Amino acid sequence: MTKLPRYVRQRSSGAYEFRRNVPKDLVEILGKTHVYRYLGGDYRSMLRALPEVEGEVEAVFDQCRARGPREKTLVMVRQHFGDRAAEILADFNRNDLPGGISRGWLQSANLPPLHGARLSPEEPCVSLSEAFEIYQNFKGASNNKKMANSLRRAESDLLSALGINKVKRRSIHFLSRADATQYRDQLLQRVSANSAVRYINIVKAVINYAINEKGVNVVNPFHNLKVKGAGNNKGDRLPLSKVEAETILRSIPPKTDLHLIYMLLSDTGARIAEISGLQVKDVDLRKHCLTIQDNEIRSLKTKSSHRRIPLSPRASKALERCMAGKVASNPVFAWYGRGGGNTACSAALMKYVRKVITEPKKTVHSLRHKKKDELRSTGCPEEISKVLLGHSSTEVAARYGAGFDGEILKAWMQKTWY
Repeated sequence: MTKLPRYVRQRSSGAYEFRRNVPKDLVEILGKTHVYRYLGGDYRSMLRALPEVEGEVEAVFDQCRARGPREKTLVMVRQHFGDRAAEILADFNRNDLPGGISRGWLQSANLPPLHGARLSPEEPCVSLSEAFEIYQNFKGASNNKKMANSLRRAESDLLSALGINKVKRRSIHFLSRADATQYRDQLLQRVSANSAVRYINIVKAVINYAINEKGVNVVNPFHNLKVKGAGNNKGDRLPLSKVEAETILRSIPPKTDLHLIYMLLSDTGARIAEISGLQVKDVDLRKHCLTIQDNEIRSLKTKSSHRRIPLSPRASKALERCMAGKVASNPVFAWYGRGGGNTACSAALMKYVRKVITEPKKTVHSLRHKKKDELRSTGCPEEISKVLLGHSSTEVAARYGAGFDGEILKAWMQKTWY
């Protein structure tokens, strides 16, 4: 077995981490007895990351030991700009230049390069943590629990991967591609490739917004960051057959909210949140259709998710019983028509699915795949199929006009009913 460098150990997962005891005189200052840093998933990545991590940890210790502002400043300059810059600053006597440090003096001092970061005196400094706060305020995350949780999780992962200095104390100017790949590699130890892409997209959006909003002149290091194994593969989900879908429906107690929700999912191909979050005003029993739109319970995934879906006769009949005595603002399904109700609904339905289907690639969401296959088998045009299922279209023509007539949508949808 290859001998590992000092302070490096290999986890059971195969990844490498830097682990060092905090000196006794610094334990109280730092509030911890050990420091950890992720070094990569393979030996070569570990060797590349180790020098920077060692330097960062040593700089933290030196900064904690520094007594006065002058010493702390020298430690920070040495960490970010190198020994030569720290030596020049240490030897510099303010009385030599009454007018202060000029740009000409800085240029003649032969300071080391800033590793790609060019920060002019007039340019704003925005940390990653501040960028998250700016983005949260812009998006109104305080009123959107799901978004707030996603942003909080992304920032927490960044802190774990990059450390508090790079997230809270340093400007985004100093973020590098190596930081982005380190974040990605650590994410992949916790989540799937597709989930990692979603979190990376969140961080990318946060930085992009801060760049545009604050006028920061920097390239986003998370741009075009690839994640191996990500993408919608054919094997990600398998559709349920009509027989399987009906067998599961019969296993759910009749005249219950779960029974009706499952029936609507099967007959419409809608998303779980779209059905569980319905309000009475979203249902038109006279025209036998649902209007999938933003409401007081939940928002929609995309703009193209806003649509009208024809209802099957059995779904219309069941909804009529379910909505009796309710007013327009009431949720159709009292228990699941709330924040987080779609997650609870999915978990409850999956218990019935697993009683019938053991194949892990077949889930409640497979009903949506089933409906897509059913529409395809009837010869339904792709554009109509996208409208019925709320899929986005990249064609410019699709964004013109009032859309397809309700009778045309019903004619194609009813070909898939039982």
